[in-house]
Amino acid sequence: MGTLERFNFDASHRKYSEQDVRRAARNMLIDGCQMKAGDEVLILNENGITEPAASDVIEDEARKLGGRVHVMWTDTVKGPEDMPPSVVKAFESPDVTIFNHMIAGVLRMVPFNGRGMKMLNFLQTWDQLGSPFGQVPYNVWLEVLKNLGPRLGSAKGWRITCPLGSDLSGPIPQPGQSPKPARTDAKATGDGFTLRTFPLGVCQVFDSMQASGRLAVRWLTPSGVHVFEPNGIALPSPVMIQIDKGRITGFDGESQAVAQLRAYMEKCGSEMGKEPYIVNSWHAGINPRCAVTAGPEQGLDQWMYMVHANPRIVHFHTIGPVQPGEMSIPVVDPTIEFDGEKLWDAGRLVFLDRPDLRDKVRAFGDPDFAFHHELEIGV
Repeated sequence: MGTLERFNFDASHRKYSEQDVRRAARNMLIDGCQMKAGDEVLILNENGITEPAASDVIEDEARKLGGRVHVMWTDTVKGPEDMPPSVVKAFESPDVTIFNHMIAGVLRMVPFNGRGMKMLNFLQTWDQLGSPFGQVPYNVWLEVLKNLGPRLGSAKGWRITCPLGSDLSGPIPQPGQSPKPARTDAKATGDGFTLRTFPLGVCQVFDSMQASGRLAVRWLTPSGVHVFEPNGIALPSPVMIQIDKGRITGFDGESQAVAQLRAYMEKCGSEMGKEPYIVNSWHAGINPRCAVTAGPEQGLDQWMYMVHANPRIVHFHTIGPVQPGEMSIPVVDPTIEFDGEKLWDAGRLVFLDRPDLRDKVRAFGDPDFAFHHELEIGV
């Protein structure tokens, strides 16, 4: 890989051009990773998931930028305890590591020595990378999070509702009430993670261990920490769960769906030694250019891997009190209020309509292009 002769440029089955894909790759490398000439760059790909042609373009663009580039391919890992030591060792030293691999999702649970920028790339196929989702300038979303994060964090409480009847609310710890200091690391994204993601797609995480109400459940999708068999479930009909201070206290729905949900949660909890009936936290999609055509029936893990960035999705972390838990509960078309103000309205991030925000992002890109709401999420 890494030479033009090995690229497959057959465009007959592709929606986006080579120019589109290269533009997105540079967007990630230059603005996202802050890569510079002379940097050692590792591209870590996942066998069976990463499309080789997409990896090839990223590799080629990194070389054009003056990088010393190395490429590794490795299998899916089942969890933190399954991390191959040789792979961990490989990403400790590079100046930039591009993770075309969900192994990045468990980094915070694996002790390792390291330095440099680490980027989890969600766009691992040609058409994903070349789409508007990948082309909106990275700095646009840094600016959005710079403005959205403080607005959310300054509120005293939140409430989430949805068309299926969800209605869950909880408090937000005020300054001096939380033992966790705010991150000041220049490489933090503002979205709650210690490595960057491309594209940026979610708001910061909000604790729900003091939240109460009800939540409509249609699916359980993997959180990216462990791989289960089956790796998530789709229920035959929605189940309404009752929640009291983060703990599930009741289930309401068709008996078959309730039984399936309870059995799967207990199975996952038992395998991991965690309390199954916990909803510990949540965060919502902020990137309206995220479009997903393949639905949950094509694979719950791959669907959630992409769709969670769209504002039509808010997802809750469940099974175990420690974030993020083992599974996620995606909720479609949420209305999310902070101190009574709707910032998401029926799946639309109305915060992006603010004239002052639009003015600020014009320094980095066209707000009309960046903030166009894609409605296709596969369901």
